[in-house]
Amino acid sequence: MASLDNVKILLGITDTSQDALLNLYLSRATNFVKNYCNVDEIPLALDEVVEDIAVVLYRKKGVENIQEEKKGSLWERQIDFLPKEIVSQLDAYRRVKFI
Repeated sequence: MASLDNVKILLGITDTSQDALLNLYLSRATNFVKNYCNVDEIPLALDEVVEDIAVVLYRKKGVENIQEEKKGSLWERQIDFLPKEIVSQLDAYRRVKFI
């Protein structure tokens, strides 16, 4: 099972002030993985991926709908929702869904 403590370590958070938000992101990451992989239970091997997705969601907080942003001479482009490394790990466990 994905761990709040692991997510906090990855983010460098040492107090409990963000726990509710991080738990929400862990829940959303868990549901995303279940839906993306078409599984009812997340394989143990994907627990770290769920944690990584929660970290991505936390770091993208406040810039969810921004694709590009320009401030003076600085130009920033947002990456896709998930890094390719995470998607490739998910794809290894993705099941075909028959309707």
